[in-house]
Amino acid sequence: MKKKLALLMSALMVVGMIPATAFAVTTNTIDRIVTASEETVLGDTVSAPVFKMADKNLEDLQDEEIAFKVTLENAEWAIDNGGDDLAVGDGAITWTTAKAQGDDNSSTGTAKNYDVKVQLLSASQIIVTVEDYYGASTVDCYIQIPMEAELTDNGEASLTVDPMDSVITAGTYKFANVVDGDTVATISDTSSIQEGGTTIETITIEENSAGSLDTTGTLKLKLTSGFMWDDAVESDYGDIYSSYPSGFAITDATVDEEELLLDYEINSGSGVSKALTITLTGLEVYFDEDDVSIGDICEVTISGGGMTKTTLEVGTAVDYGIKFSVEDDTLPVLYSGRRDTDEDTLEVTFKETVKNSWLYNRTTKIIFPDGVKIIDVDVDEDNVTDFDYSIEDNEMKLEATGTSGKVELNFTFQLSVAPDFTGDITATLTGAGIDEDQEVVVATAEAPITVEADSNAVSIDYRNVAIGDITITEAYAGALEKDKVLYLELDSIAFDGTPSVEVVEGDIEVGDVDVEDGLLTIEIDSESAKTPGVLKVTDIELYLDRSLPAGNYELSLVAVDDDLPDVDDSDFTSGENYDGYAETDNAYFYNAAAKGSDFSGSTAFDCRKVVVKSNYVEVVTAGRDQDDSTFTTQIKVTIGSNVMYAGETEIELDVPAYISNGYTMLPVRAVTEALSGSAIVRWDDSTKTVTITFGSRVISMAVGSSSMNINGVPVQMQAAMEITNDRAFIPLRDLGYALGLNDSKIAWDDTTKTATLN
Repeated sequence: MKKKLALLMSALMVVGMIPATAFAVTTNTIDRIVTASEETVLGDTVSAPVFKMADKNLEDLQDEEIAFKVTLENAEWAIDNGGDDLAVGDGAITWTTAKAQGDDNSSTGTAKNYDVKVQLLSASQIIVTVEDYYGASTVDCYIQIPMEAELTDNGEASLTVDPMDSVITAGTYKFANVVDGDTVATISDTSSIQEGGTTIETITIEENSAGSLDTTGTLKLKLTSGFMWDDAVESDYGDIYSSYPSGFAITDATVDEEELLLDYEINSGSGVSKALTITLTGLEVYFDEDDVSIGDICEVTISGGGMTKTTLEVGTAVDYGIKFSVEDDTLPVLYSGRRDTDEDTLEVTFKETVKNSWLYNRTTKIIFPDGVKIIDVDVDEDNVTDFDYSIEDNEMKLEATGTSGKVELNFTFQLSVAPDFTGDITATLTGAGIDEDQEVVVATAEAPITVEADSNAVSIDYRNVAIGDITITEAYAGALEKDKVLYLELDSIAFDGTPSVEVVEGDIEVGDVDVEDGLLTIEIDSESAKTPGVLKVTDIELYLDRSLPAGNYELSLVAVDDDLPDVDDSDFTSGENYDGYAETDNAYFYNAAAKGSDFSGSTAFDCRKVVVKSNYVEVVTAGRDQDDSTFTTQIKVTIGSNVMYAGETEIELDVPAYISNGYTMLPVRAVTEALSGSAIVRWDDSTKTVTITFGSRVISMAVGSSSMNINGVPVQMQAAMEITNDRAFIPLRDLGYALGLNDSKIAWDDTTKTATLN
């Protein structure tokens, strides 16, 4: 389409000039942003926004020239020069004005003379030049450009100012939204639609440009099959609509079950210069239970009258409606073993979407996990009479005597978190007062400190058995408080000697470090103020009783009863402030109760141990005077076979043996455990290491390593261990050597592809 170059200079009103000083810059503004469809010409059917570059104190400008470039995005200039089309690159248009607009926005002002020239560089780009300015000025001045342009592409239409070495302020400014279609239809929200009828939310129809709708016509609103309009609208149609600007009027309404026809007219003097916005309110929808199932979605398709056909979701069929939700915000972090009344959960909302859905005279509860108890709760209620609640441990019971509309309750909780509880904290709405349980996440629980340590394989000795380091890291500065004690315990094994503690990070200060009754104790002299503290415990030794069975031994944080308060439900009742409640001296177990306490009804927990490393110690041998690393069973493994033989016993293999790079690869666990009932094979996924305990022999090997360790001595392997279908495989001879066999006990039959361990 040949673009109508229709306006700029009849609309470019220059009322002043920008001073040619390095310090003078303009304040650039767009007076409004319009919405219109493609090919709309602003200034024709839609009034054009105005771009304004303003500044003050321009009287110093005399005989100066200034030029700047304006480029459009998603639009093209519509410029007319005396009625003749101006081709791209053709000369300039000259305009002269005589007066500036006064401070009072009148047309009076000191006379000024200047020439304004506009050069069209392309359909979307012009250069504006102002020159030969002269005359005294006592008024504020500005350059004003009506954005008379044709909108070309969907998206945001904008202009970009290039100062071209002038004092004009550069920038990009949006002046229009370019949209598909002639109209936009929206609905403010969805509704829960009851069988007997529900008033739906407001429907809005907006013209993208003035005149998009026919001046007379019929709007058709068609619902999903099974849903129906209330025919009361046939007589009440005068109350269901409004428009801006005025001039739109519904003249008749007809209902035929799911179809609503609205005849309308637009007064000839209205809705022409400005785009119409029409709202429809108070429309009621119901459904027939024979045609609609609970949960079905109702939509309305709007068409007719020249509008763009649009389908909107109206709501969902329900026979009840209670929504249990949580605010959309970052989950607050609560810490295990703590009770903090200053830290709230996210706000939780209990809301009826259908009136009288809540059976308030029946039991309704909000329940938290077993490792969480309610300290207190802040409650706001609406449309409920004589509302009350009660709290016991992790449950809140809701109580009311009546309702006066759709009930809405808002809760913010303060919680006590058990020392051994971590992860998401959920609140579950449940009980006979509602139809189905609903669950929301209101916070997350993290340990206030983390304890890290490597797993250590040891052989039994009497005492002074060296063990790996332990690292303790605070989750936040001050998690380990001044004058409190941290206790570490190893299950069935006593710490020995005197460990050392190094402060790796933070300004935390550590006091005495000792071993008492087999526990490792660390006293905190001063807590970290800014940076979370990191402590490294070294020089750790153990006392290992020779009667210890082989297996894993846990490292735990523990509380001793001397450091914990006796609790009963009168000391610390849920829902009451805990000021004055006896605090523990333990650095981790702040809300643990001493053994034997009656903690029911309080916000304390019967928890005095938290496992931090399940296999800190792996006892892999019996006493030093015992050795059962011999065997008499013959093992036969054939390449590719799903079975192997231990003597006469057939053993199924989930992964067969195979040949890799010329080496016969045997499954480590299957072969080793078939040799002896005392053999133990362990896999450490974090280090990708296999450890074999076979009598006095302790063998370890890692994926990708070309050596194995036998009782601490590195031994070169023929090939590195491989993982195949989640099973560890090593070469035939390497496995035989690890288990104490020499070459005479290891055989290979190339004809049958069978390996034999004798």
